[in-house]
Amino acid sequence: MSDRSVDLIIFDLGRVLVDFDFNHVVRGLKRHSTLSKADIHHYFRHTPLWDAFERGKVLPGDFFQQLQKELHLKDLTFETFTALWNSIFKEKHDSVALLRELRSRYRLAMLSNVNKMHWDYVAGEYDFMKWFDFPVASYAVGYRKPDEAIYRIVLKKAGVAPDRAVFIDDMDSHVQAARALGIRAHQFTSAHQLRKDLAGIL
Repeated sequence: MSDRSVDLIIFDLGRVLVDFDFNHVVRGLKRHSTLSKADIHHYFRHTPLWDAFERGKVLPGDFFQQLQKELHLKDLTFETFTALWNSIFKEKHDSVALLRELRSRYRLAMLSNVNKMHWDYVAGEYDFMKWFDFPVASYAVGYRKPDEAIYRIVLKKAGVAPDRAVFIDDMDSHVQAARALGIRAHQFTSAHQLRKDLAGIL
């Protein structure tokens, strides 16, 4: 039975509905670079290019060209890079099963820090992406969680007050930012735990 105090359930994507292994990208890029895997990991952790890419300030082709330069990539085409970049995802079937239960009773939104390449790939690869009434990708709106603005965007799109929304994300900082706006928020650790957290509305 639906909880009438809940009008919208907002899901994160990565680590909640899909897992990803970024080490696969690093290993692939290492085959085309003189840098070590540790150096490539360090680059992605610290480069401002990542933030800009996920805010839509850098186009995929320009992102690739910058990586070629800064990671000293040789003999790697954009097409091969795209396949490598997008080959990191794996559906979390238990989470998607829970999402399927919720979709028949609630409007659903997605709020994801994500670049255009990953978003386009996941949107085309996984059927559950079609279940969202209000998908919001950081690259498309220019903000990233935990920016307050991105939460307000999804609430405005849905026409929902903060206290009538539930938000689910694996990052504590993202959960705390949602709570600061008055959204009921749960930190995702597993589908089993999420079922417990949402017991009142399932």
